[in-house]
Amino acid sequence: RIHSVGQVFISKELLQMELTNYAIARGFNWKYLKNDSVRLTVCCNVFVCPWRLHASVVRGGPQFAIKSLNNIHTCGCDIMSDGHPRTSKKWVANAVKGKLVDKPTYRASEMMSDIRREYSICIPYHQAWWGKEVAVSSLYGDFRTSYHMLNWYSERALQSNPGSILSLEVDPETQRFKRFFICFEASAYGFEVGCRPMLFLDGTHIKQHRVQGVILAASALNGNNELFTVAYSIADSETYDNWVWFLQNLKKALLSDRRIAFLSDRGRGLKEAILDIFPNDHHDYCFQHIMQNFNDQCAGKYVAPFKKLLRKILQCIAYAVTEQEYEDAMMAMELNSADAKEWVLRNDVEHWSHARFPGQRFGELYSNLAESFNN
Repeated sequence: RIHSVGQVFISKELLQMELTNYAIARGFNWKYLKNDSVRLTVCCNVFVCPWRLHASVVRGGPQFAIKSLNNIHTCGCDIMSDGHPRTSKKWVANAVKGKLVDKPTYRASEMMSDIRREYSICIPYHQAWWGKEVAVSSLYGDFRTSYHMLNWYSERALQSNPGSILSLEVDPETQRFKRFFICFEASAYGFEVGCRPMLFLDGTHIKQHRVQGVILAASALNGNNELFTVAYSIADSETYDNWVWFLQNLKKALLSDRRIAFLSDRGRGLKEAILDIFPNDHHDYCFQHIMQNFNDQCAGKYVAPFKKLLRKILQCIAYAVTEQEYEDAMMAMELNSADAKEWVLRNDVEHWSHARFPGQRFGELYSNLAESFNN
């Protein structure tokens, strides 16, 4: 958009950015001859080329206007190449900022493809990645400052959602963020009147590289078998202490004392935490993880056909709905491998077999719902 003498730009920074865009579009590079608070003079990087631009402030600034422009190149600049020395991370940020507003999940690899298509140049992955970082910071500010808004957010959320449970904890020594729990009253009510008394628990690592930490979540199934998020928490890691704190807050948020079946993959500290906070409820183990442990610890030593048979029998044990079906499946396991039967008995079969589970599990054997929330 550098096209004529008299053209006015809001600031010198904008003029420099447009110069960069123009140079990338034409396939040449420029260098400064003068660059201060009131004037800007640049010329083509090739010594013999006459291209030159001079701009200065308009009536004391901050606007800059082009005063002279020799827009003739004799350096063969229109011969394009794959790269350009002016494609800094700041330039990348300005090029993708608009798309990042519309698509927050915009990936660095997508940015590389779009810049290749729109500007006919290639940028390395690290430059696209850092360009995205600069753009995100420009659009939304420094992520670290957002932690200071959590107290404000909690107050406003409780004002507009009375009855909700929001709990913020900071480290007493460093005064840095430690963990944050959220359960809106509408979510607790929806779980009470519209969902089965079953909660899927899981933790997942936050994928944003600078933030880190984990998300702990409790999800349910509504009457249409759809995901219904009840409560979630941000914490520094998945530990027994954090799970106890999460479940204590969850217990405050629930609107009744009805018995709940918890289904999880037995994440770190979760098995003990459920027993301590909800001693009268039931904990169901995800059968996918049971099967994986069975493969690793027991069936893996056998040849493939026999391992497949043992896996099938283990499924029969898990899916058995009557005591007789369970006993028949256990007898089949013992006839084929006494070690496999002993493994089943050692690994809390009452927490993952339908027939042995003391509570109501509504036919659910897998924690896929919790995994769906995490993804």
